[in-house]
Amino acid sequence: MPQLADRLTELAADGQAITFTAIGLTPDTVASQAIDVAASPFAPYLAEAVADAYNRSDTQWQPAATAFPQGLASQPSVLHLTASLDALLHSPAAAKALGKSLTTALLDGLLAHIERAPLLAAARLEGAVRLAVADAVTPFKVWQALEDVPSDGPEDFLERLPRLLGLTLDRWADEDTIADTVRALLQQLTHDEAADVDAMFELGCDLLRRALSSQDMGSVTTHLVQARKQFETAAHAEEARDDARTFAAVCDAILAFGRNDAAAIVRAADQIADALDQREAWLHRTHQPDWLQPRRSAEIAWHHLILQLRAAATALQEDAWMHAWQALDTVLSAYNAARTVCPVAGDTSHGLAHLVQPAIEDRFLRQQAFLAQLRRATQETGQHAARGFDIATANALLQAVETATQRETNTAAAPSATASGTDDDDPGGAAIARLQRLAPTLLHQLRDQARSIGNALDDQQLRLIEGLAYDSDVARLKATDPLIVPKLDELTAELSTHPSYTGEIKLTFSVLVEQTLLFLKSRSDITRTNLLGTTKKGEPPPFDYRRKPEGERKPVEADLQRDFHQWLQKGPLHNVVLVEPDDVGMGRADVMTHFGALRYLTEIKQDATDNHPAYLESRYLTQAAEYSNTNAPFGQLLVLDLTPKDDTQGNLRVDEVAWTTIHRPKGATTDRAVVVGIVAGNRTTPSAYSRK
Repeated sequence: MPQLADRLTELAADGQAITFTAIGLTPDTVASQAIDVAASPFAPYLAEAVADAYNRSDTQWQPAATAFPQGLASQPSVLHLTASLDALLHSPAAAKALGKSLTTALLDGLLAHIERAPLLAAARLEGAVRLAVADAVTPFKVWQALEDVPSDGPEDFLERLPRLLGLTLDRWADEDTIADTVRALLQQLTHDEAADVDAMFELGCDLLRRALSSQDMGSVTTHLVQARKQFETAAHAEEARDDARTFAAVCDAILAFGRNDAAAIVRAADQIADALDQREAWLHRTHQPDWLQPRRSAEIAWHHLILQLRAAATALQEDAWMHAWQALDTVLSAYNAARTVCPVAGDTSHGLAHLVQPAIEDRFLRQQAFLAQLRRATQETGQHAARGFDIATANALLQAVETATQRETNTAAAPSATASGTDDDDPGGAAIARLQRLAPTLLHQLRDQARSIGNALDDQQLRLIEGLAYDSDVARLKATDPLIVPKLDELTAELSTHPSYTGEIKLTFSVLVEQTLLFLKSRSDITRTNLLGTTKKGEPPPFDYRRKPEGERKPVEADLQRDFHQWLQKGPLHNVVLVEPDDVGMGRADVMTHFGALRYLTEIKQDATDNHPAYLESRYLTQAAEYSNTNAPFGQLLVLDLTPKDDTQGNLRVDEVAWTTIHRPKGATTDRAVVVGIVAGNRTTPSAYSRK
């Protein structure tokens, strides 16, 4: 063991501060042994000495310090590597001086490390990202490394990747070059079982951040609705994700404040408090790295803001106030906090104010007694200045309310332009702005159709419909899982590019697609016994069309047709499904679902030659699309894949066996959209792969 390692051991055993002076060896001796020690279990101790030398600007130890990154590049231990980086990053001077050489040491050969030692590779990438976030180095080399990271690497690496990508977005969300790449990688990780929940959470945080930086109410509410969806999905997928529950409740509270729903704000605030208490219990006395603390602090900051909004909402709902000054001060605090509180990492333009402040202004406009109290507060400043009353915010609020009052007066005096009900009569988008504030979930789900619904309803009715839309959205998340939800969202986004995918077609066909995805997942998981029942002792097992044939009976497409039809019969579409209806496209369809005049056909096929999408589409897509020629241009194709599975090294995941595609016959002008799904046949049980 080198002298340097001996001295580090002695100092650590005695509990002494580890510095080069305390080590007591010459600079040349330390420099000659630093590389070997940096690659050993003593690396964290040496890192402490290096950090101390830079903190004191002691230049005589520079050769030893500059040799440290070279040795750390050969460090085989995740724990020792992480501890060494923690020690160096505690010293801004050390991080800055060694940043370039450390980044080079950590990132060189990263792709090879990912395959050979995935946990160590994750720790190396984490260190490089932390150095860049701390501005110890320029971020370009780290960005390049993130762009080169594979989305299908080893599980141990992928499950640690989302948080690093989230940290990257925390720091560089405004840098489109890297932000778009990181978002795309996170979206890919939502389809990986090892990383899906964390990836959804980070995408939710990114959407929440984008809501804060948006410059109009529409973008704020759209991003909040989308963020809530990501958080809800993550929370339902993993019981311990109290952070996801916290942020989902945050989105609910902010959207509820925008539509003046005090009861919903109270519920959300209670949910946040419960989630934070549970999270504190989970993390009690557990080690939390310093670099993760900002996210925890953000949770607390959000909680404080929601409590302010809760108190303000309660005050604004009252018809009279026993303590008018206190109530006014509460509302002004919330009004100001929407612009000054920044409860998410990264710079924002406080887009939250676009949603919160108009809601407060609107309530003052409707409650003349409170407005009178506000006017008095701005005029009699000497009576309450000593109490720390926010006079500047009170003046800003009064000015905004009076501007709104004048605008309403001018509108009332002008000739009515709403009688015709045309879009030209609403150049300012007041109808859309109303939907964005009162029914953002409904607007997100129905898009253009939401406008006509909103025009036919008053505010109270619109809030009721928004509640139903929200309950439906949350119920769908609870009914599925983190594998199905992202895939359904992906298919829906692709189908939405079709001009006919609107209104009733969108609502009905999406239900069929969801049931089809759930069917594909069920048939990938469920055992033969649970699917077909048990048999008596001595009897042969029941025939399972998904398994490798065990006798004379061979699986055919009718087996898949019967199974899919029975699946639909047992679900929410039980009363709208038919099997083999005649006179459809001059033929007989396999499975049909009908919603009044709308109908969708699912064609069933089996193939033992190839299961690649291009091959299946070339063989069967034309027939599947043909059945939609006299109705909505949407249908499905299910293929029983009977290709050999002996040498495939496993089966495809559920999100890899479904996709959308388009077919247009020669001379036609309308695309036929088809959702394709594959049911794996010729399968063996997972344990069979270990017996080969």
